[in-house]
Amino acid sequence: MRQLKPWMTSILLSSALMGPAAIVQAQAVTAAEESGRGSGTIDEMIVTGAAQPLRTTRGVGSRLGLTTFETPASVHLIDREQIDIRGDHSTSEAMARAPGFAPVGMQAFAGSALSARGFSGNASIGQLYDGNRLFVSGGAMSFPIDTWGFQRVEVLSGPASVLHGSGTVGGAVNYVPRSIERSNFAHEAMVALGSWDTRRVGLATTGPLADNAAFRLNGVFNDTSGYVERNDNERWAVSAGLEFDLSPNLTAWLLHDSAKISDQAYFGTPLIDGRIDPSTRRLNYNVEDAGTTFRNDWSRLRLRWQPTESIESSHEFYYLDTARNFRNLEFYTHNPDTGLIDRRFNFATDIDQTQKGTRHDVRLDLGLGVQPASLLIGFEYNEVDYGTATFAAGGTSVDPFDFEPGVFDSGPGVTPALATDTRQYALFAETAMDLTDTFKLLGGLRVEQIDIDRIDRRSGLQVDLDFSPVTWRVGALRVLGGNTSIYGQYVVGNDAGGSLISLPAVGAENLQTGRQIEIGIKQALLDDRIQWTAALYRITRNNLLSRDPANPELAQQIGKQSSQGLEISVDLSITQRLHVDLNAALIRAKFDDFNERIGTEIISRKGNRPVNVPERTANLYAQYALSHAWRVGGGARYVGRRFSDTANARRIPSYVLADAFVAFSWREGAELTARVRNLFDERWVVQPYNSGFQWALGDPRSYELALRLSF
Repeated sequence: MRQLKPWMTSILLSSALMGPAAIVQAQAVTAAEESGRGSGTIDEMIVTGAAQPLRTTRGVGSRLGLTTFETPASVHLIDREQIDIRGDHSTSEAMARAPGFAPVGMQAFAGSALSARGFSGNASIGQLYDGNRLFVSGGAMSFPIDTWGFQRVEVLSGPASVLHGSGTVGGAVNYVPRSIERSNFAHEAMVALGSWDTRRVGLATTGPLADNAAFRLNGVFNDTSGYVERNDNERWAVSAGLEFDLSPNLTAWLLHDSAKISDQAYFGTPLIDGRIDPSTRRLNYNVEDAGTTFRNDWSRLRLRWQPTESIESSHEFYYLDTARNFRNLEFYTHNPDTGLIDRRFNFATDIDQTQKGTRHDVRLDLGLGVQPASLLIGFEYNEVDYGTATFAAGGTSVDPFDFEPGVFDSGPGVTPALATDTRQYALFAETAMDLTDTFKLLGGLRVEQIDIDRIDRRSGLQVDLDFSPVTWRVGALRVLGGNTSIYGQYVVGNDAGGSLISLPAVGAENLQTGRQIEIGIKQALLDDRIQWTAALYRITRNNLLSRDPANPELAQQIGKQSSQGLEISVDLSITQRLHVDLNAALIRAKFDDFNERIGTEIISRKGNRPVNVPERTANLYAQYALSHAWRVGGGARYVGRRFSDTANARRIPSYVLADAFVAFSWREGAELTARVRNLFDERWVVQPYNSGFQWALGDPRSYELALRLSF
């Protein structure tokens, strides 16, 4: 792999970590601008995409309607304008800009997996759509698939089980769909062309149907050949919504989303002598007719009743239908004795999953004497039916540089393998109390019952798993001087140690418990033109499956891992022309107690870093308005080194990805943007696979030309 340029890393990390120090300089620039504006020497020109992160209400951190400034937790926002300006099309691209987050999911598994705060994967980072939790199966999550349908992305760092259930020790992400416009019509269209025959088209429209009804309709289509051979990827998504008033106090929404991904899968490039050979960078070792497909359909009914200003009741009913199909030869290992690549795990699987559920909550705005208080109580139920049919065979060995890919061995075809029926019941409550004008307490409690009926449809083995987790959090926030708040919180959450609905028959008798303590500061200066946050945290997770050193045949949930770190985020509207976002995270993650069986030996991994967890991340993005018609901008993101195995023997190099754009707007609502991604053609790794013997590589330098119209 290409060595990371030291000056890139130094500049990016220094910029992010020293962000608060830039406030002094920004104050001087602002003062000069104010003076210039008064004399008429500076044009009135406002850069779009300059969010107000501390003043926005976000549902992912609390359901009480609190702003970020009022919430004793690390919450962040990526809004619609930021997504458009940065040109982030996938969920992983958008989340790569969030403080402390890194994309770690290969496209063959829908590319949704994330790493945050020392934890990695869809089983530890919860992902929601419009506030509803999606249950992950087999480690993959394939919805939502594209940012075109988003109004914003809300991010909560650290355990989120109190609000969103199991599997959120590292954090939770809520993808909020485009809003429905009640008063005026709004239409948007987009078309883009890019490298590797990439084509992208998007349409969105919303507006009133009558005095008491409105609609939303949007869709996107994206097709690319990919930089790796035989790696065509096609995806589309459509979304429709109808909002109507049943009475002055009762509003209803009917919502439906459909999406599909068809991918000629690339599962990574094998290491040769411990590294990626440059001549294999664009080779695909999968078979000729390989492929994966993901299809999702989600229908929802939502009701909101607000009889008074102090009482609001919300009710949601939903049904999700998911189908996934895999036909691939997935594992590629270099054999030093023969010099060949041993290809194995010829695997076919068909997955069917349905999720039906409902959530009800009531929010009350109360008062303790003269001080306000809020209380939310609710109930949630989910039922998930999950089934797989599989077939597996061996493989072949090929020359690393010149080979015929061959075709998939379908054998006798897939046969039923696993079926689970998961039922989840939850009671939850959340409260916020202003004890004084400057001191707020926040508390939350969630009591769950999870019942899983699991049957191996080949052996007939049936196992019933029952969990009764209780999670909670308590936080306190103190406002200093009106524009500064300091906070602390303690949170108890849980993970399943894998996909909850597809847990193994043994080794998952208990959920893994996560505990976090966090302190932080949030500050807004100069009429909110400078906003910054910082957080220190420590998280521990217990009940990892680990081998008993006294009895190597026995695997018990006795392991432990921990992480601690620092996150800083800065939002600078330095002038009306110039806006800068930057953030950085320092992460120290390790196994505190974890044993693996290698052959007949038990090896301790104590002190090692978990797989696919970076030690540092940083982001910098800036945009500048040259005139009313022209804008330029760009950014860089840094992901520190990771390891592809628990032994920490195979190190994944760190990387810096830079991008840049120039945009021309010849009238309001019409903009043409030229963009380059991975400006310096950095070689980088998305995800290790096959026990770290192969790495899924990220895209090299690419170009895009996009036209966006709104009217």
